Amino acid sequence: MTAKAPDTITHNATAPARHDWSARARSTAMDALRYTQFVGVMKRALPVAAFAVISAVVAYFFVARQPARVSLNYQQLGHVQDDLAMVKPRLTGQDAKGHPFVVTAAVAVQEAGNPKRVHLTKVEADLNEGSGGWINASAATGLADLNVGVLQLDGGISAFTDQGYELHTKSAFVDLNKGVLHGHEEVTGQGPLGTLRADEFHFDRASNHLLLQGHVQNVIFGIHK
Repeated sequence: MTAKAPDTITHNATAPARHDWSARARSTAMDALRYTQFVGVMKRALPVAAFAVISAVVAYFFVARQPARVSLNYQQLGHVQDDLAMVKPRLTGQDAKGHPFVVTAAVAVQEAGNPKRVHLTKVEADLNEGSGGWINASAATGLADLNVGVLQLDGGISAFTDQGYELHTKSAFVDLNKGVLHGHEEVTGQGPLGTLRADEFHFDRASNHLLLQGHVQNVIFGIHK
């Protein structure tokens, strides 16, 4: 009697490959975390850095009211077309959270006919956030007008942080009474996690809310497609 050969089992070569969905989920979660971290840092960097300059400029005008918290030094006093000029003013003090800051300018010119209007050139601010953290911000020019509570920064504003982030825009306007900062020119930024750009921005200090508008783009390094 001849033994019967066992039935042959045929495998479907076109069967779909098995995927490691748990690995994909972990990758997606990491991408989301990187995006959240990047956006969070970039949303804070520009407003905080800009307000490092702003708070110091405002403190300059009220230095007499805050002798224990703010110290003002300068190289010399002079006049520019009858306006009072302060050469290389240096302002040191603390912000509302107790973080020390230093602000310098090449020249601060107080209008003779309107002492509450001051023109500044080459303004730079350093804010120490504690635990080794710092923010540096600079503006080419500034005009502070306390008659209407407005500060205008022009000629390019740059901000840098100890974590390797930087932001740049050409100008910004500040409502000193409302604590609102807004700019209507391109703002760009970059850091270890990615880059961003927008046509304009609006920041409300009271709500800590930053709004980016106009062709907003984010590029996150290492995001899986």
